[in-house]
Amino acid sequence: MDALKLRRTPLRTAFTKAVNHLQEIIENDPVDKNAVETAFEMLDAKSVKLKKIDEDILELMIETNCTQEAYNIEFEAIEGYTEKMIAWQVRVKNIMKTDALGQKDNHSLVTSSSSSLRLPKIQFQQFSGELTDWLRDSTTSSRIHEDESIDDGDKFQYLIQATTQNPGPGI
Repeated sequence: MDALKLRRTPLRTAFTKAVNHLQEIIENDPVDKNAVETAFEMLDAKSVKLKKIDEDILELMIETNCTQEAYNIEFEAIEGYTEKMIAWQVRVKNIMKTDALGQKDNHSLVTSSSSSLRLPKIQFQQFSGELTDWLRDSTTSSRIHEDESIDDGDKFQYLIQATTQNPGPGI
């Protein structure tokens, strides 16, 4: 069991360093989603290795008839790492699905078959209900409506965002 714990120590250290690195990346403004995904995959790889050794240690503890107290202490320490990993899975998932509506990032990545470049997000001006504003608003709405890469739910959120809560008289 000592040999397994010896192997586990540097893995726990690497796991903690990976968490800290991921935290640093997320604190950058704007958040580089590729860097987040890469750092998370590295954390996940360390977590898988750590989980395997932890399972082996718990199994060996049972086989050697350790005390319930010793088993519980080991189990709770292992659960702490598992909980951290789950929390990071959820956090990274939420960061990765943040889109133009997330408003954390002031740029959206536009990719075509010929190039990738960062463009500013479209800033909606809410439709006031005035006929003179209709053309500008309908053009923006049409571009979003016709874009097949945008989820229908997101399109609906754009529509809500682009309209005022209380349009003027006559509407």
